[in-house]
Amino acid sequence: MRPKVKICGLQKPVDAQYVNDAGADYTGFVFYEKSKRNVSCQKAKKIMEKIRPDIKKVAVTVSPDAAQIQILQQMKFDIIQMHGTLSAEALSAVELPVWYAINLSDPKEFAEKTKDFLDLPEKLQQKITALVVDGANYGGGQTFDWQKTQTFHQTEGIFAGRKFVLAGGLHAGNVNKGIQLFHPDVVDVSSGVENENGKDEALIKQFVACVKEEAKERKER
Repeated sequence: MRPKVKICGLQKPVDAQYVNDAGADYTGFVFYEKSKRNVSCQKAKKIMEKIRPDIKKVAVTVSPDAAQIQILQQMKFDIIQMHGTLSAEALSAVELPVWYAINLSDPKEFAEKTKDFLDLPEKLQQKITALVVDGANYGGGQTFDWQKTQTFHQTEGIFAGRKFVLAGGLHAGNVNKGIQLFHPDVVDVSSGVENENGKDEALIKQFVACVKEEAKERKER
């Protein structure tokens, strides 16, 4: 079974048509003022209206508070993705599945980066349905050290019963290698399907096609 594909950082109404035509499984909208892919709630709503109903919509946040969570839930997102501080306040306000994102450069950082999660009450931990393992800098378009870290997710109990989302520096040229190393449930791409003007239709289609082709070849082997 192939990994699902998330196209993150949508900013324009035309981006919705790109992900629809390519056959993506998830789309991501960034709500973080310091990001070049930041969108307003109003702009996000206009794009979301054009996305096929079967494509899940993910609100990407950084250290959100309860007020921001409430606003995003009213917008009918399917998933809340949290980078930065994982607060009990925000998780208590969430009624949707949560994807917890970890920015990683070295496997030694993994225990430290997941400490916030492990300190949470079990009831709040259960709200987290997936872990997104990203590169060192959020939105930086760089992979973490794949060779050093290719086994960390196999031994950590934090992944038990949760999806593994591979992110950070993915593009059509390396996504198949990432799939072969990590066997993720979802591959998450943003900068790897962009040109100087934003999302690129051809690059999105190429990325999704590569993921589907790798799955086909694996099935035939």
